[in-house]
Amino acid sequence: MNLSFDNLVIQKTPWHANMTEMNHLGRALIAKPEVFGPAMRKIFSSYRYSDNPLTSLLGGPGKEKVITTSEWEYKLRGASTRPLISKGNANAAGITQPGIMKTEFFLWLDENWYVPGDELTPGVSDSRYLVRVQGTPTRKGGGWLYPVILVTTSSTLYMPLVYLKAGKKWGKMFSQYEEGATQSGSTQFALPMSLASRLSKYRKHMMITDEAQTSVLSVKIPDSTGKMHSTWFNYAETEFWEQYYRELERGYWYSRSSDVLGSTGRTIKSGPGVFELMEYSNTQYFSNFSAKLLEDYLMSMLYSRVKPGSKRKLKVFSGEYGMMNFNNAVNNHFRSSGFVVMDSMLIEKENSPYHSNGLSYGAQFFRYKAGNGIEVELIHEPFFDDQEINFEIDPILGYPTNSMRYVFMDLTGDGMEQNIQLVRRKDQHFLNYVVGTIGPYGPIQSGFSAHAGGYYEMHAGDSTGVHIEDPTGLGQLVFRRA
Repeated sequence: MNLSFDNLVIQKTPWHANMTEMNHLGRALIAKPEVFGPAMRKIFSSYRYSDNPLTSLLGGPGKEKVITTSEWEYKLRGASTRPLISKGNANAAGITQPGIMKTEFFLWLDENWYVPGDELTPGVSDSRYLVRVQGTPTRKGGGWLYPVILVTTSSTLYMPLVYLKAGKKWGKMFSQYEEGATQSGSTQFALPMSLASRLSKYRKHMMITDEAQTSVLSVKIPDSTGKMHSTWFNYAETEFWEQYYRELERGYWYSRSSDVLGSTGRTIKSGPGVFELMEYSNTQYFSNFSAKLLEDYLMSMLYSRVKPGSKRKLKVFSGEYGMMNFNNAVNNHFRSSGFVVMDSMLIEKENSPYHSNGLSYGAQFFRYKAGNGIEVELIHEPFFDDQEINFEIDPILGYPTNSMRYVFMDLTGDGMEQNIQLVRRKDQHFLNYVVGTIGPYGPIQSGFSAHAGGYYEMHAGDSTGVHIEDPTGLGQLVFRRA
């Protein structure tokens, strides 16, 4: 049976008797992960349960690179999650360079949410200051003391004291673990739950109670003949999968190369994300965005590297405020050029309760075509707007400065392969259920179960990363107020 994931039909429905173990999507994923894994990534990267455009752009059959080794050469998201707040610098007074020589130091935070393996960020544009929780937090006054280590290969990098001051925010990025890891990191689903990841192998754990089994997510997958095959899974699991794929997306952007030790004594060899790989690419800073700035930057990025013509097409990721700046810049450039636009291109007739001849006016630019074949298409990356992990707020606009960042990607590669690809290790994706008196298919009325609780656990993971053949095919414009 050849399945197509281009026209999935997805809806939330009540559970009914036709939703059995045989057509459960999780069961199919366990049995044939190489077949149904793309369906899950499609649901949570291209449909309404998604905000992961990088995964959507780079993922999918024929786009991803599958390897057989663990290396190659080159808490659930929602209103219940928030960054933790520093209670102050709890390190000894004589320590002025905490973390140097890859030594442990302490974060003093307000809640006991994070666990060993969680990797935390102070939410600044310099991505080097990623730390990993190394031990169980202990109570200190009105907060919790976390032993952490910098995620780095450098022995000279240390944490600036300013990020340890009272009131500073720390947010969780993701969790990475070494081979054979037994720990699990933090997940939040109304209350803190468990999440873990390893070796750029991302693991996540969640507990689902019998109270959360009233609704399901129905997914219909067409085959090559057009026949629809019905599958389903518990709607509560969408929270798990949404956060799981969101954390993968964060890892693709922000993962850092490291050789820190995990609890088993094995080395966590996490791979680089896009931002680390872009440290060797074209990065420029700006305070006022304009079409002229955009053209100049694109020329500096493409000049003498890609000859003029049809291969000068780039994708550009930005936050919501960056999208507005892009539209305003192109619009101003268009109007100042003296071109005349017919009213019919901007005015549409609309139904209105206030007038019999209701009209609407406006348009938005999302693509810009410059000279010499240069073309950029704007893509919204919600990660850049996320105030759970972006704590540098512009004092005038009141938005995260990352919302005004532009990341440019030239996907053109040699032959059939893209310049930028997602990489997966063969046979490393997994999904396991640990059942109690209920399981993913319903109540366990007879037979065996792993525990007597009125809940079941689900564990999922993958070994994945980003491969960039030519780093000069990436670049970024970073907002910095003058």
